[in-house]
Amino acid sequence: MLSPSRLDVVVRRSLSAILERLHLKRFVRDTIHAMRAPGIPRVQPKILRVLRHDSLAYTQGLAYADGHVFESTGLVGQSTLRRIDIESGVVRDNHAVPNVWAEGIAVRQNQLVQLTYTEGIAIVYRLPSLEIDSSFRYKGEGWGLAASGDGYVMSDGSHTLTFRGAAFEAGARLEVHLAGRPLTGLNDLECAYGRIYANVLFHNDIYEISPQTGEVLRVIDCTEIVDRSRQGFPALVLNGIAFAPDRNSFFVTGKRWPLLFELEWSP
Repeated sequence: MLSPSRLDVVVRRSLSAILERLHLKRFVRDTIHAMRAPGIPRVQPKILRVLRHDSLAYTQGLAYADGHVFESTGLVGQSTLRRIDIESGVVRDNHAVPNVWAEGIAVRQNQLVQLTYTEGIAIVYRLPSLEIDSSFRYKGEGWGLAASGDGYVMSDGSHTLTFRGAAFEAGARLEVHLAGRPLTGLNDLECAYGRIYANVLFHNDIYEISPQTGEVLRVIDCTEIVDRSRQGFPALVLNGIAFAPDRNSFFVTGKRWPLLFELEWSP
């Protein structure tokens, strides 16, 4: 007999297959979106390239610099900081981060900053060597991080983002709302085109957020890449966004996904 969780997966996959055959899958998805987020545009990203990705990597965050994607992976005893070749997807450097659960990362100037989940420590690495330089302290949980202006923007799993200065001191806070409701579970972050892009835990979308108002302006529909990567396992969630300004594209993956995608969508 199938367990309830396994039965749920089978039912979901069967229903998805039926909707696909009837060409109704996108219609149903768009109808649900219209009900949950009336008036907010839904964008279909263009897939530029598909790269292999370590399916054991519990991805917590991505960043881009100098022609490489950097990846932070989590879980205590498995946390790492990696440098990935964007032409092949091969991991060129893989540094263990012991005794912590590593989280989101951001590159600013010649430094890479890596959050930790509950330790309240942000590890600072020198680029390009990836040698540890120093650390910052902060209160609360660390989830996602992105370089923003003269500092950073950080998530903690709630619906509130915190802007931080160059020395990681806490500054203004921004409450994020989708169609008037708090958007909780904010995870990995990226800043591009004057907007903040955010993963949300267990969601198949990336949310484009106004840094001035906190309102979601558009939803980037990642259902196609989720379906190609998750292989019917709901726990393998979308997480990880890195913007490559010299390529005008985004690198996106998920926890224990076998694939890393290079995507494009209009500003």
